[in-house]
Amino acid sequence: MKSGYIKPDCHTCGGELFYMADFSNFLQVTSDCRPWKTEGNLAICQACGTVQKPVTDAWLKETDAIYAGYDIYSQSGGVEQSTFAQLTGAAQSRSVKLVDWLTHGGYISTEGKLLDIGCGNGGFLRAFGSVYPDWSMTGLELNDRNQMVVEAIPGVETLHIGSIDNLPGQFNLITLIHVLEHIPNPGLFLQTLKEKLLPGGILLIEVPNLTTSPFDILIADHCTHFTGSTLVKVVEQTPFTVVQLQEDYIAKELTAAIQLSDQKIFSPPQTTNEDCSYKYTQNTHTLSTHLEYLQSLLDLANSISGEVGIFGTSIAGTWLAESVQDKVTFFVDEDPNRIGRHHLSKPIVSPDGVKDGSKVLIPLPPAIAVKVANRLSHLNCEFLVPVSLNS
Repeated sequence: MKSGYIKPDCHTCGGELFYMADFSNFLQVTSDCRPWKTEGNLAICQACGTVQKPVTDAWLKETDAIYAGYDIYSQSGGVEQSTFAQLTGAAQSRSVKLVDWLTHGGYISTEGKLLDIGCGNGGFLRAFGSVYPDWSMTGLELNDRNQMVVEAIPGVETLHIGSIDNLPGQFNLITLIHVLEHIPNPGLFLQTLKEKLLPGGILLIEVPNLTTSPFDILIADHCTHFTGSTLVKVVEQTPFTVVQLQEDYIAKELTAAIQLSDQKIFSPPQTTNEDCSYKYTQNTHTLSTHLEYLQSLLDLANSISGEVGIFGTSIAGTWLAESVQDKVTFFVDEDPNRIGRHHLSKPIVSPDGVKDGSKVLIPLPPAIAVKVANRLSHLNCEFLVPVSLNS
């Protein structure tokens, strides 16, 4: 694999970055599932092992352009994406699952104040308020695009627009659901939340899990690609401490509860050279494996004669469909809010709606792709994953 050195330094610890040159060959997509461009940069810090997009002026301008046209959950008309049980295909929203996680963890009392940072069109606020109607809730966003929708949710006091620095009050629960991966210097951002959390309060973090998702690196506006260990390392730079971390409670994601630790003093992470070297080597191997898998999906798609469908209409499906373009004539999705709509001008059908004899590529993490293919094997069509993954 070709590689080399690049500036700027790591935005989590200041260490020197080592970048994966092969990444520039892959198409990137935006986090709201729009095709973006190739020639992106992907790097790994030699000091802390964090995988990241170098935060350059060019990257910042690109993310500004992405957020200016952001269209959350456009494939489902604004309805939050469902998560699916791998063996049964049963659907449940991410927000409902996270409310369950907080409840079972004992983090929620009957009354309190919630701040949802990066609340989008209010999916989590809606789910939380339906279970905890006596809580007062506040959303925070960079623009007022969804202000009327969010402020119409029962229990929501206001949608705050702009910087958190100008937001008054303190909260028992602060949520960062698919937010921290977008923010340069995530440790510094967490530090700013110290004064916003009431004593004994909890901060919920939900981010993609690099270890189990090859497709996270393709998202152009994600600047940090977290593993469990790198997320803990970022938290250790702050006055917070991790009280619970769960990998893949939601498939391909990390779920963490953190809490202020009065005994901690803000300081840079202290690790041994052996620890840093291990993380760097481990994450470099993960990246190499992911890039090889992405290439194997492209090779498989390009080897198919005739038309093909793509399973899924989110990041992975968007990436693969746009990468092979004219070969793809339809999408397959199990989300009832997406079935019957169009994505990238192509129809979205249910698995039962696939025509007999059709070929469907499954661009999902290897273990999940095999389970989905096995679960749908009763249908009279061919669900495809790279051959080596079937053994």
